[in-house]
Amino acid sequence: MIKAGSTIFLELHEKKELEKTLRFKCRLVDQTQSMYVIDYPINEETEKPSFFFDGTEFRAWFIAEDKAVYAFDTEIIGRKKGHIPVLLLKNPGKENYVRIQRRNYVRVETIVDAAIHPIHNEFPPFTTVTLDLSGGGCAVIVPSGQSIPTEGSVNIWLVLHMQVGEIIYVQAKCKIVRVWKPRPNSRERASLQFIEIEERDQQKIIRYCFERQVVVRRKYDGVNF
Repeated sequence: MIKAGSTIFLELHEKKELEKTLRFKCRLVDQTQSMYVIDYPINEETEKPSFFFDGTEFRAWFIAEDKAVYAFDTEIIGRKKGHIPVLLLKNPGKENYVRIQRRNYVRVETIVDAAIHPIHNEFPPFTTVTLDLSGGGCAVIVPSGQSIPTEGSVNIWLVLHMQVGEIIYVQAKCKIVRVWKPRPNSRERASLQFIEIEERDQQKIIRYCFERQVVVRRKYDGVNF
């Protein structure tokens, strides 16, 4: 389901005295049926290694080989010293995983700053915002006075504001799926599919979408995810 070298993301369980969830990322070194062996987690805000006591509980998630996102509750159950110090993370079993969706279809409604550029000077580049975003593409507003072809390809740059305050820039080549107006007097919309994107950039988009999903679930369900 997940290969050694893959990234596992960790969220420290919220406590009443904390104003925000602490987020970490670590690398999977090895695994058994009952545990994951990970390197020391890196705090996404400080970018420094973090140290935890046995029994520290997290909400964890990763992108599996089937391109789906899996989340589960876990805790640190031990550690090992060696050439590379590692922590032992409890694997609660597949039956306790929550499958979020295939990553290319985890689409969230969100406003993200974007810049659209032509491939061969077919139209002037312009800045805009997204209407929705997923690991597989996005929909953007075409500003008044601007135009975009109804077919072909474009380059897009996106500015992602992550939960920890980090600002991430990603770039992709997109196929224009369709250009339309929801109403006659509305501005045009363009649906774009990512066709050339670095794996690390796609993972950043998926992580952003996952964070937005969690925020929405907490807002409407009142449940810690």
